[in-house]
Amino acid sequence: MKSEKILLETADVLESTLEKIERLGSLSEKEKTKVKKSLEEAVENFREVASRVEKDNEELAEFFFKKAKELKLMSTDKAIEKEGKKNYLKAVNRTLLYSRSAEYDFVPKKLVELKRAYRKYIFGMTSFFILTGAYLNQFFAITALILAIPIILSMLSLQRRGYTGLLLAYASAPIPLVVGFNAIVYSLSVLRDPAKISEVAGHLGKSVSFAQGYLIFLVLLSAVEVYLIGSSLVELYKHRHAFL
Repeated sequence: MKSEKILLETADVLESTLEKIERLGSLSEKEKTKVKKSLEEAVENFREVASRVEKDNEELAEFFFKKAKELKLMSTDKAIEKEGKKNYLKAVNRTLLYSRSAEYDFVPKKLVELKRAYRKYIFGMTSFFILTGAYLNQFFAITALILAIPIILSMLSLQRRGYTGLLLAYASAPIPLVVGFNAIVYSLSVLRDPAKISEVAGHLGKSVSFAQGYLIFLVLLSAVEVYLIGSSLVELYKHRHAFL
């Protein structure tokens, strides 16, 4: 595949860039060490991806190669002075991020794993909205409305592999998890008390048996919600390098 060759060439360009870092007078020793460490990892990552390419994506590989050459040209004191040290360090960091995310574009299995985590997050949050609609607590219903926008934005951004979406997912998740655990504890405690079951039945305007079924439904839905959101957060963290 052409992608494999281009990715190896990208790694070679970055490796040759390493030789120029020590001669830079515009970077401190600490900055040089950080840059070299980032580029060394990027070289290793691109070579690793090249050895595992299953899906040919020549256009993206060429993009990485172009960025590697641009970084090499920037790795001089004159160029850094012109571009600014901050922009140069950002370019180094972007190159590292590209190398970390590359496998998701060339190894379909990795993208399948990421999409599975994304679907868990969607179904988990959908369960949360259903739960807040079914749960007899107005405060949680209002909370769900407030969280609706950041959750929807996180879903859209995650689908595009945006890092902002990942941050929003982690910022939005605590309250749904708390609601889920709260619903489980509440429902189980009520199920153990016949008087409380009768009270819930009266509130619903239904029979006691219906109230019992309703509470069991809340327990199951809450458990599913907590599992889906919790496991999706673990898997999204595992695949955090896919997001840019």
